[in-house]
Amino acid sequence: MKNPQHQFMSGTLLIWLGVLVWAPFFVLRLSGESPNLLAYLPFHLLGVLGGARMRAVARKKMGLPKPVKKGYRRVAHGLVLFSISVWLVYYGLKLAGQAVEIEPFLNLHLITVFSGTGLLAVGGIVEQVRKISATGPEIRPQEKPREGDVHGIGYPKEEAG
Repeated sequence: MKNPQHQFMSGTLLIWLGVLVWAPFFVLRLSGESPNLLAYLPFHLLGVLGGARMRAVARKKMGLPKPVKKGYRRVAHGLVLFSISVWLVYYGLKLAGQAVEIEPFLNLHLITVFSGTGLLAVGGIVEQVRKISATGPEIRPQEKPREGDVHGIGYPKEEAG
């Protein structure tokens, strides 16, 4: 893609598709079926990892700096990395020949990945609100009041003096 903004949005869409690939899996599980995990996992990984890579490349093309990972971002990324590392333990036990239930690992993965991404989302919203509060609302040039214009709900400006 030539347009980095479109590439960034496509990366975001790909991440969401990678996450939403699990919707039919969980619907089948809730209905009592036992769908094969490996039928969904490659599409999940392709979407999530591919989308993250697309966004990183687009960010670089747009000349945007890497987000600074401090404070809540560091904690959020730590939670997401922990949620991924849960699967190392699961597959390690499986390779060792242990009988392992997937539910505890899946629950831990989902709780930590949702906590991490939720923290990133809430933190981003808080940053935007603080930014707007510090600079004040943006007034476009065509919206700037002219001298003598009415303000509020149509009352003329009060004259000083």
